[in-house]
Amino acid sequence: MLSASVHLAGVADAPTVPSATVLTVDRPAAAPLVGASVPGPAPVRDGRAVPELDGCRGVEATTFSAEACLDQLTRASSAGVERFAATLDADGDDAAALVAAVGEQVPPEDAAAWWSDLGDDRRTVLAHAVPGVVGNLEGVPYSVRDTANRQFLRDATTAVAGRIGSDAEQPEDPRRLAMLEQVRATLDGATHDVPFAGTADRHLVALDTVLPGRAAVTVGDLDTADDVSVLVPGMLFTVSDQLVDWTNTAGALHDEQATWATLLGRSGPGPVPTVAVVAWMGYQTPDLTNFYDLGLAQRGAAHLEGALEGLDAARADDEPRVSVMAHSYGSTTATIALSSGRVAVDSLVLLGSPGSVVPDAGDLAVRGTDVYAAAGSFDPVAGSGFFGADPATAAFGAVVLHMGGGSDTVTGRALAGALGHNDYFRAGTESMRSLALIGLGHGVLVDGRAGDPGRDGPEAPVLTVVRPQDVYFRD
Repeated sequence: MLSASVHLAGVADAPTVPSATVLTVDRPAAAPLVGASVPGPAPVRDGRAVPELDGCRGVEATTFSAEACLDQLTRASSAGVERFAATLDADGDDAAALVAAVGEQVPPEDAAAWWSDLGDDRRTVLAHAVPGVVGNLEGVPYSVRDTANRQFLRDATTAVAGRIGSDAEQPEDPRRLAMLEQVRATLDGATHDVPFAGTADRHLVALDTVLPGRAAVTVGDLDTADDVSVLVPGMLFTVSDQLVDWTNTAGALHDEQATWATLLGRSGPGPVPTVAVVAWMGYQTPDLTNFYDLGLAQRGAAHLEGALEGLDAARADDEPRVSVMAHSYGSTTATIALSSGRVAVDSLVLLGSPGSVVPDAGDLAVRGTDVYAAAGSFDPVAGSGFFGADPATAAFGAVVLHMGGGSDTVTGRALAGALGHNDYFRAGTESMRSLALIGLGHGVLVDGRAGDPGRDGPEAPVLTVVRPQDVYFRD
């Protein structure tokens, strides 16, 4: 029954999380930056070398100051930045640790202001010298992050591949290289020959190269899009095994939204809205050994909050309409994030949900209470109530989407049903039509049953014994 949460690919090996990295560990100097001069000796004062970026080291120390680190990144000489970069491991552990430490102390709006105040020359130096930091700092423009993360990916791939087969090879290097190669395959467009993979450009807006890895790939321009949809996956999704598929899913939704935006925009004033869809794999999802509690969902919710705060900060002067569309365990993760009081979105869709941590849609920070739920007739996870309230009951207060298919009331085209746990994002389904319209702010055009908060819903079955016929009534 639990295998219903596997999306196309099989069960991944349980990931091994490496121990935390401290930036003060001595390492051999890295090769000089491509196109950069070799850093000269550190400046000397009273016979001693002056550490220009000592504030960016020792990220696990209680005395670490992210503001001091950013200030030194602003003021240090270009050679000093390059010397600092040469002390970081090229495969990304140090960059991940530094980004996490800065993110814990500096909110995205402050990071956005910091980046905005930098001169063009300094931005170029930092993006080239420490791409793993610039590419993953929430608040930095996404075009900058994409360029930096692509370099970060190249550097990490070269470093890991270069160790394999040598005395320096580490036990996890083959798995790590395979993960990085999947990120590259996603970006290279190798999947564009796959039907419904999407045709818009892809951008790597987040990358953590530490196993099991985290990433976010945007289909469409996240810096300028009028409507942004963030797709949050459920259990058994890993960068190594599902990033290509999840990005193809984002591409299919992007094209569906773009088609509807053009169709609906013809009858209204102004230009046709532009769209971007984020294939967000920004947290470690559970496998069959650790799905039974909310630990990973809680950590994932913190990452999701950070990503949404980063979007708000990066687009503060031109706010897009933002929707979160979350599947399975990811839907529970989304309810944690949107009940935290830190972030809000314009629309929320909970697909095949094993439960919400809050009992009422009104407890979620969704502007205008634009909350939807979907539960396919043959989805054994939806309706289980394993982690809390079932969003697809009338009592929760969400609009329960019709999943059975039929004829499109606007275009007349035939729509397939979305009945199983992995059908919600399948091209040509009524579900994908509904997701596209909701993401554009046209939820009024979807077919669904309005919620009835306060009404008692049916008693939720237990996940381990739920049968398809137990939830068949939903369609």
